Amino acid sequence: MKKNNVSADNFTSSKISLKSVINSVEFFAKMNKSELRSINISFVRDEEMTRINEKYLSHEGSTDVITFDYSDEPLKSLDGELIICTDEAKRHSKTYGVLLTEELYRLIFHGLLHLTGYDDTDTRKSKLMRSKEDEILTLWKQYNFGKSNNFGAN
Repeated sequence: MKKNNVSADNFTSSKISLKSVINSVEFFAKMNKSELRSINISFVRDEEMTRINEKYLSHEGSTDVITFDYSDEPLKSLDGELIICTDEAKRHSKTYGVLLTEELYRLIFHGLLHLTGYDDTDTRKSKLMRSKEDEILTLWKQYNFGKSNNFGAN
């Protein structure tokens, strides 16, 4: 599905509302006053994420989200690609006791934060990034209060 400069694809058996995914990206861009150049989000399974992680990042195994930044003007515009592993998101949602929907939004916002200069390479940066994720997720929930913000993910 594509709307404006955002496209989203689901390559899994999980039911995900791609319209809600696109709306969350647009919300994030407005919140951060970022120009939305081009964002592509793909939802994949463990096997595909492992392949991408090993090929492009030389990391072994699966991971929750990988962000590729294509921006010529980092921090000013959103131009990139997010690969999100639904299998990892399901495991995280069980571990942290949150709905899968919430975990998927967190991963979207996490990837977008990377595109705006946030990093999680050490404990201090990771705490700051997690705090920002919480803030955006809370605002997203408030923004959607009374609306259906459910991915339908399962």
